[in-house]
Amino acid sequence: MAMAQPPTLRFLSLFVPDLAAATQRYQAVFGVAPTTDDGVAPSPHPCAAAGPVVFDLGGVKLALYQCDGRTTHPGDVGIGLHTDGPPGVTAKQAREHQGQVFFGPQELAGDGREMAIFMLPDRHFFEVIGSTDDEG
Repeated sequence: MAMAQPPTLRFLSLFVPDLAAATQRYQAVFGVAPTTDDGVAPSPHPCAAAGPVVFDLGGVKLALYQCDGRTTHPGDVGIGLHTDGPPGVTAKQAREHQGQVFFGPQELAGDGREMAIFMLPDRHFFEVIGSTDDEG
């Protein structure tokens, strides 16, 4: 099954043990202040205790989240993709190729989009956000 359009890399979710300290550190290292929430990264995140604090680094945003200690841990990185259609389509493809879907697809709180989170066998995890207007 081919996707209509390939997903677009929009953000990286970086899970940290201390959100306030990480925010100061990233601001100092990259010389840029956090941006206002523009809806690119999930807020709230279903696998985080707090966040996001977003840094706009051009084409891709870094979204810092306080890890929840259950589903996310310090050092975890989620690759944030946006799709034209529902994320359930991508999640189904992941399952068919030995991926483990561990969240969703489920509607994000109050913004009319859905998100699915899955890990592929090589241990990279993806956060796919898309519309809710099709079957997944």
